[in-house]
Amino acid sequence: MIPVNNNLVFTPENINTSSKSGISIILRNQEFLTSKTSEFLLFEEDDLKWSEMEMVNKQFLGYLNNKPCFLSELTNESKLDEGLLLTPLRNLLGRIPDSLFTICSRSLQLSEWTNNNQFCGSCGSKMNKHETERAMFCECNNLLVYPRISPCIIVLVTKGEQLLLAHNKNFPGTFYSTLAGFIEAGESAESAIHREIYEEVKVNVKNIQYFGSQSWPFPSQLMLGFHAEYLDGDITPDGEEIDLADWFHYRELPQVPTGNISISGQLIESYIEKLKS
Repeated sequence: MIPVNNNLVFTPENINTSSKSGISIILRNQEFLTSKTSEFLLFEEDDLKWSEMEMVNKQFLGYLNNKPCFLSELTNESKLDEGLLLTPLRNLLGRIPDSLFTICSRSLQLSEWTNNNQFCGSCGSKMNKHETERAMFCECNNLLVYPRISPCIIVLVTKGEQLLLAHNKNFPGTFYSTLAGFIEAGESAESAIHREIYEEVKVNVKNIQYFGSQSWPFPSQLMLGFHAEYLDGDITPDGEEIDLADWFHYRELPQVPTGNISISGQLIESYIEKLKS
């Protein structure tokens, strides 16, 4: 097996042109095969040669440390070797290197895309994988179905030393985060920011600045992170998604995500660093 460390270098590609032996990541029902000590496992070909585990839907992901890296999926009937278990990616957040999170994100999204696009939406025929592109293909009208990516905005709204944070109804306990939402068809990221923030907390913003992005494979989001300044409005949670929202001084924050887990945490930490500098 390949040791997991911070020196892993992953390069995404669609076609494998290498003759080197490969490395595999193994999934079943969107959960990763790990050890019972919660270590993430990267399997070499020799590791799987004598295994009785049954694999399907093998896909090339790219190159990991210049070796071909593949996704393979365990059948539901396959027994797990002793010492192994299945772990959802959420349980691994913050515990695996960023490069490995990138591979896991790609794996989950390609697995879902393949499993959800087995048949053509136009004629109902069985779809096939395209030979040169990352796409499912049907000959009925030369239809190509690419992996779906859903763009979202995630925004830290600030007012001097205060941060606007919200509690989503689905969040555990008193966990707070930045505001976020999906970009709708025909909408720019900036328009989505104005709309989503006003819909969720009845606040208007100004001076929108792009910060960065993060793939968030739950199931297929691309989070576009922004900073924005408060313009006007009284905080009023919509009661549907957001049940609590308030201003918090940067020295007295509630429980929030950390930067090694999500871009929300990175937005918060970067703003606090700016205030302290």
